[in-house]
Amino acid sequence: MLFDRELLWQNRRRADKNHFLRQEISRRLHENLELLNREFVNVLQLEDEDFSYQANSYDLIFSLLDFHFINDIPQYLLKVKTALQPGGSFIASFFGEENLAELAQVLRQSENEVYGGISPRMPPLIDVKTAAALLQKAGFQNPISDVDRITVEYADTFALLKDLKNLGQGNILHQRSRRFVTKKFLNKILENYRKLYQTNDGKVLASFEIVTICGSK
Repeated sequence: MLFDRELLWQNRRRADKNHFLRQEISRRLHENLELLNREFVNVLQLEDEDFSYQANSYDLIFSLLDFHFINDIPQYLLKVKTALQPGGSFIASFFGEENLAELAQVLRQSENEVYGGISPRMPPLIDVKTAAALLQKAGFQNPISDVDRITVEYADTFALLKDLKNLGQGNILHQRSRRFVTKKFLNKILENYRKLYQTNDGKVLASFEIVTICGSK
């Protein structure tokens, strides 16, 4: 398996449930639901890849900021489709392929400069076209995928790293480096981020890419 879901739950227990970015993505997901122009009675929010269900039980299943951490997406989607009632809808919002591209570049550059090599620190993410194709392959009708980008300004890089922890988005890759983050490595990350992405007023930018997919049974 690619992701350590137990570590994900540990991160979530420490996360801020009312994080501004989570709230904003939730708002946009609900706006997309309104476009379906129907009322939902039996609703299930998915927060894990292993879930109990009965066939044809829900008219809506949704997922918020979890889909990008699913180990077996094709199997997961088949389970979702089975749990939906005929005509029921599935919608999910998650971080896409270009999420935090700035941080990904800085981490690779900094680790290579300090340790002479790189290790997995950012999860492999799904692009918007692949997301729609996965829905279609699982047998969903009218598969739709869309992408939004949110650019956030932080006081400094340390504030960004702290905020990602508050969002529950730490590194949960099974093959992640167990090497302790040294002061030298951290300082190199801060230095490189400032060099590459500092604004004129001394702050730094981070780009979040949110993919939303929707399909019906």
